[in-house]
Amino acid sequence: MASTSQTGYRGGSPNGAGPDPDKEDHYALLGVPFTASHAEITRAYRRAMKRAHPDRQRPNRRAHFDDLARRLNAAYATLSDPIKRQSYDRTIRQQVIQDQIMQRYVGGFQTFDNRSGSARTERPQPTAAERKERAMADRQASFTLVIYAAAVTALILIGLIVASLLGSALEAIR
Repeated sequence: MASTSQTGYRGGSPNGAGPDPDKEDHYALLGVPFTASHAEITRAYRRAMKRAHPDRQRPNRRAHFDDLARRLNAAYATLSDPIKRQSYDRTIRQQVIQDQIMQRYVGGFQTFDNRSGSARTERPQPTAAERKERAMADRQASFTLVIYAAAVTALILIGLIVASLLGSALEAIR
């Protein structure tokens, strides 16, 4: 399932139960942007239902349009209720962040039935700007690790020195 240009979302459970790759983006299904108002969502839902209502289709195509109408109803029910929409939007944001992390650091995942998961099966070649940004991030991470390692080593040495001085002072007092 492709991500939408408005949300970058690939699918997820609207009840906040976590990502579900078999679900689609409600905004893309209705053809509205992520920032759509209630009136825009209602207009888009009515327009889509006029085209997809099963009673307006030929008998051989009704099953497909019946499924589409159910999905449109579920999308509208979620996006028209402010509380459900807020929960759905929160799930979308979480999934977008997870997809970006998987894309950047792991390269996404590949399912066994050759369907792409959150990323493409082939990693695109990074541009010069991306390579430069990655090298800079790697240098900063390495520098931070060196600083932390030096600080921990210094604290351990100071602790050993203080402990030995205290031990010597106690021996001298006895």
